[in-house]
Amino acid sequence: MPAKVARRHTTYGTYRGLTVYRFWDLPPGLLTPRQLKREGLAVAPRQRPRAYAYWRYYGQTGYAPLYRKRGARPKRVASAAQLAALARARFVLHAWRCFDCGELVNDGGRPDRGETGTCAPCRAFRAEARAAVDLPALAPVLRETLPGVLPATPLGPQEWAAALLDSGPVVVLDTESTDLHRWVLELGVCDSAGAPVFSSLVNPRAPLAPGAVKVHGITADTLAEAEAPVFSDVMDTLGRAIQGRTVVVYNLGYDLHSIAREVHRHARTVVGLVGAEAVEYTRTWLGRARWADLMHPYAEWYGQWHPYWQSYTWQTLPYGDHRAPSDAAGAARLLRELADGTAPRLPEAERGRWEDDDGYDDYDRYGY
Repeated sequence: MPAKVARRHTTYGTYRGLTVYRFWDLPPGLLTPRQLKREGLAVAPRQRPRAYAYWRYYGQTGYAPLYRKRGARPKRVASAAQLAALARARFVLHAWRCFDCGELVNDGGRPDRGETGTCAPCRAFRAEARAAVDLPALAPVLRETLPGVLPATPLGPQEWAAALLDSGPVVVLDTESTDLHRWVLELGVCDSAGAPVFSSLVNPRAPLAPGAVKVHGITADTLAEAEAPVFSDVMDTLGRAIQGRTVVVYNLGYDLHSIAREVHRHARTVVGLVGAEAVEYTRTWLGRARWADLMHPYAEWYGQWHPYWQSYTWQTLPYGDHRAPSDAAGAARLLRELADGTAPRLPEAERGRWEDDDGYDDYDRYGY
């Protein structure tokens, strides 16, 4: 029987002083790093290439180093900590930040542009909010002018606050919410002297946004431990606290919107009203009190003028700890200090100028 003749592999020149073979005609025992990896091997620290493989792909060409298989070492297996770090890096690499809750999300790709970059839980929350409250029907209630407090005459912030305190019984209200969608999470009402009138945690029947929890510190465990009632259970108590009074709120548009949504949800899910009847129920409930916004007069008193917007910059409430009872008491303190002329403000040289003949009356500036 004749001896077996070894097959000769055609060379393709030289590269860096080593023989070059075509990629589909490699000698046995010589593998590229990727081929070594497939067999559970890796290039040894001091192992040097023995030849090169010429490759061509869609017009691209190159040379891959070839190593002896018997000189390679076993491929190291990543530890659990390394795998966890790699998973975190891959998550961050492909993650995006939710527009609503601010959390990093990696669910296979960004949502459609119409969803404004919201994660799946926040999209479900938006759908639940739209189903519970008919916002297009409720919008006129939130936009309409509620009963005013002061006559339409030019008054400065200090005179406005003093006249407000002299106009009748005054209570100060504040709410904490689940997030910017404004389901009520906590209510706080106090009188003009800061004495508590009513306060309660509220079960929002909705998820809590992590960003909001970082601000007020109210978690689902907090609600469970306190056995917080739903808004429908505290509506009567809240209604008696504000009945026939002037309700002062710091940033009235936000808190009034929160309460209006809850009242409208109560009208639809508990009372069983729909359409215009639910809207009228909400309007009637809100109309039992007169509403006033403290944020705009204080912004004018503080005096930080914005040259671009040509208006006074809104300021954060200087007192309170982002809980409804303490914020309500802080707003009551600010109202009294504003009436006395002792509320915090910028130095005289830094304040913007207030003019009596600016074309706006007090009702336009401070009325809702």
